Amino acid sequence: MGFRGVRAGLTVAAAAVLLAGCTVTVGGTAAPLPGQGPVKRVVDPCTLLDPQQVDALGYQAPGHGVPASEAQRAPAMCLWHNKDDAPESVILNVGWAVDQTLDNYLQGAVVKAPPVKLGGLDWTRYGAFIPGSCDLYTTLGAKSFAFVSVSFKDEDKACDLAKLAVPQIAARLPGGQPAPPISPASPSTSAAPSGPLATLDPCTLLKPEQAAQLKMETTGQKDTSETPTPNVTYCLWKDTDGDRGQKAFEVWLGPDVPVSKWVGMDVPPVEQVDAGGRKWSVFGNFNDSGGVNCAAGLALTDTTSIQIVSGYLDDPGKSCDAVKAGIPLVTANLPA
Repeated sequence: MGFRGVRAGLTVAAAAVLLAGCTVTVGGTAAPLPGQGPVKRVVDPCTLLDPQQVDALGYQAPGHGVPASEAQRAPAMCLWHNKDDAPESVILNVGWAVDQTLDNYLQGAVVKAPPVKLGGLDWTRYGAFIPGSCDLYTTLGAKSFAFVSVSFKDEDKACDLAKLAVPQIAARLPGGQPAPPISPASPSTSAAPSGPLATLDPCTLLKPEQAAQLKMETTGQKDTSETPTPNVTYCLWKDTDGDRGQKAFEVWLGPDVPVSKWVGMDVPPVEQVDAGGRKWSVFGNFNDSGGVNCAAGLALTDTTSIQIVSGYLDDPGKSCDAVKAGIPLVTANLPA
């Protein structure tokens, strides 16, 4: 079983425990009976946080325990779900292995960040099987390791929450330092964005005659699904040339999204376009689709931005045509 299979088994087991609402309690040291070989050591990751720490970190106690699985090469785990009054789901998952190497468990997973010292131990972030999860691992011995994972829709916030929990957990692991005071950092406590984009309707950024000029339907459709944060909105104008050729034209508003956080905009742009003094960055082939899609991003502030997305299905050379033609039209309709 490869890395994906191991992590998929881990995910299924974790989900089953959360749905069943059961608690597994294991612990202590078993002594071998006369004539028996060594008894495997059993650990309980749920003991790595006490109820006060769980509460201060923003989760519900008790945790939901999952015993180690030799068949899936999965360590013993404990999961905590965030409190009922939180608007968005956050899951803290802690694993503790005492009879398996980290390399055997990870099966070649990619390192996503260099090691950091937290709670007296070195923790390394590896690629996660679950989208939005931030997974930090530390080696405790020749055949022992632990991990702290937080699943949340925003990976950056997931890592912040994981790093907040790690020193509390490390205090009860071999070699860990005493736990420091907890400064809560729940994603539910973040203030709602303000400014003109917070209340702007993205469908007002392209007038009917302008949409027709771009060979799109004249009426846009506003949506909030498939967005990187709950505050993002976008408007989609359908193309008018059938299932091939020109793609739809989209305008996305990110009142709390830096321009580099849009998909594909964490790399240098292929060109910049000046429209009325506004500097747009153009990203060709921004989703690795062979030149089909194109996007342009405009940073209004360090944490506020707009993006335009379109493309061309049959000719990569035309993928940015609608985007670049739409930049001055959208810019002219922006609030002052």
